[in-house]
Amino acid sequence: MSKRFSILLALLMLISVVMFAASCGEKPSTTTTASSDKETTTHEDVTSADNTTTQQATEETTEEESTETELTGREKMSGFEDVDFGGKTFLIATDPRDDPDWANAADFWVESLTNDAINDAVYDRNDIIQKLYNCKIEIDNGGWANGFNASIASGDGRYILGTCTSTATNSQAKSGNFYNLLKLDVDWSQPWWDQNYIADTSTDGRLYSIIGDFAVHSMSATWIMFFNKAVYESKFSDVDIYQMVKDRKWTMDAMMDFIEKVKYDANGDSEYTFSEESDADIVGIMTTAHNDRGLYFAAGLRYVTKTDSTTDGSYISALTNQPSAVDVMDKLIAVCNTPGYISGGYTNVQKAVQNGTTLFAGEVMDVLRRMSGAESLRVGVLPQPLFDENQERYYCYVNDQMYIMLAPVAYSDMSVLSDFLTLFAYHSSMIVRPAFVNTVKYTYSSDEESAEMIDIILDSRVYDPGYITKISTDMDGYVSTIISNKKNNYTQAATKFAKSSTTNIENFRNDILAIDDNY
Repeated sequence: MSKRFSILLALLMLISVVMFAASCGEKPSTTTTASSDKETTTHEDVTSADNTTTQQATEETTEEESTETELTGREKMSGFEDVDFGGKTFLIATDPRDDPDWANAADFWVESLTNDAINDAVYDRNDIIQKLYNCKIEIDNGGWANGFNASIASGDGRYILGTCTSTATNSQAKSGNFYNLLKLDVDWSQPWWDQNYIADTSTDGRLYSIIGDFAVHSMSATWIMFFNKAVYESKFSDVDIYQMVKDRKWTMDAMMDFIEKVKYDANGDSEYTFSEESDADIVGIMTTAHNDRGLYFAAGLRYVTKTDSTTDGSYISALTNQPSAVDVMDKLIAVCNTPGYISGGYTNVQKAVQNGTTLFAGEVMDVLRRMSGAESLRVGVLPQPLFDENQERYYCYVNDQMYIMLAPVAYSDMSVLSDFLTLFAYHSSMIVRPAFVNTVKYTYSSDEESAEMIDIILDSRVYDPGYITKISTDMDGYVSTIISNKKNNYTQAATKFAKSSTTNIENFRNDILAIDDNY
């Protein structure tokens, strides 16, 4: 082969390569820039680099968005990134109780991890707050009755917060020893504060106590309905009672229908009673006399209400201001005197549920925990029933064994107090409340739907000021009297008690309005 021919062949091969490359690039890549609607043609390798950069940027953005939308409570609260308490110790005074079921110190501090979900969530929350914001959380269990009062008297500011049962709220609010919480720099509209508590218990722009997602024992003190699933499935396998709740068809009439269909006279004596014997009757509901109050509140009635639901609204007696009260009492007489509706002792409620001799039970939520060790027991959870399908929402009252939190004016740094309250409640909402709901769902009850029911219940709680603070309680016992006597003289009773109720309310309001709360 000649040298010239070799050169020519080489040139032809080179031209072929160039043409092949050109044909491969016949449809160049395009990208649309953010600043222009025009398409810009770019070289293949530049486009590849741009795509890689864009992909990395997208992944970083997605990761940032994911971090923002999937908060865990283990990172600093948004807006509080700069908070550093400088190693301060926050001491909370708690109120010891002889009854371990209602000792609430563990809502605020626990010594160690125990593999109990709620205990460990409290430990975790405190550990996270302490590390994120450079502080220490401690409790003085029993301090409420001892050192707390002395600290308030001396003004030494040793305690940042104190907790007591709601029945003490009346006297404590009037004492002048506690902040009107509404004057603090706290956003009380946030969901980690119980909005129903704020609406129900504030008056005349004053709020001296608070609960939120840290208040486990107040959740446990909520009056609910629960049911034995084995008994339920034996009669109502084709009925979805949870869907009834969600469709607002879980009413007092529906409950009576369930009771009528499930009751079973085992011994043939034509009566339905509680028994631990092998031939025990099966009843529709086993509860206590407190369920009378539960149904009264569940129907939307009150002892004390407000002129409006805002924090500026004022307490007023509700006794003669409820047009539906007579109809409600007629219904309660019918419900509570239905054959198969049994009112008895506290322990009998648990025994009947565990023995499978009742369908429903009415008690505080804490009873679920007390029964959780019962072998093979499956229970479901329900709110108290609606009066009828026209009622706007469910109402589940909270027993006066609940605990509330107060802030002593002796703790003078309102900025630190406001920040600590906010952070304590916020991190509780992310860590403690989910642990409580999941414990009810997986440990105390027996199905996935119970978690949704618990959220409905917790968001449906009501706090009648007349009942929980004992400002006006004359009607409380009389509701049960009307029911047991089967004589609806509600109007006469309400008129009788309204005068003293109004007097008590006005005295309370005058006492707190006389307090100088311009801190």
